[in-house]
Amino acid sequence: MTTTAPIGIQNPWLNPLPNTAAPALSERLIRALEAHVAAEAYDAATCHELTQRSADPVVGLLVGLIADDEQRHQSLLTGMIRRLQQEVDFVASPTALPVSSEGSDADPEMVAALRTLIRDQHEGARYLRHIARQEPALYDGLYATLLETMARDGEKHVTILRFLLRRMEESLR
Repeated sequence: MTTTAPIGIQNPWLNPLPNTAAPALSERLIRALEAHVAAEAYDAATCHELTQRSADPVVGLLVGLIADDEQRHQSLLTGMIRRLQQEVDFVASPTALPVSSEGSDADPEMVAALRTLIRDQHEGARYLRHIARQEPALYDGLYATLLETMARDGEKHVTILRFLLRRMEESLR
């Protein structure tokens, strides 16, 4: 003999959720960033374990590079979360960046310097990839891999510098 139960009792996932207001955008962002920090902490621990278990110096080198990046990411994300939490507490605008009390220090020479850096980083990334293609199998591809990651860092730098350039150009208007 089989017994039956109402659907709600059988499977709680089939019950509709109560109507509640969605959390504010900044609160959702805080939660998402906190989740990512936790995931990166797990990855950093895994990297540490890998370097401890392997006697291969290449594993130590490459996983160490990843662990260093993870550590910088965690520090940056923690600062971003702290800033968002302060804004939630003080109901400040999360779209406004802090402005120096002394006004803008941007000048045309700084804009030109930023443009030069952008060009140099872009060209440097391209050149590193060119070098990597010359000897792709050197040390079983290790050098090509390192040069590619450096090229990607250069592209990351271009993105950061373009943001700064846009900010400085707007302050000069």
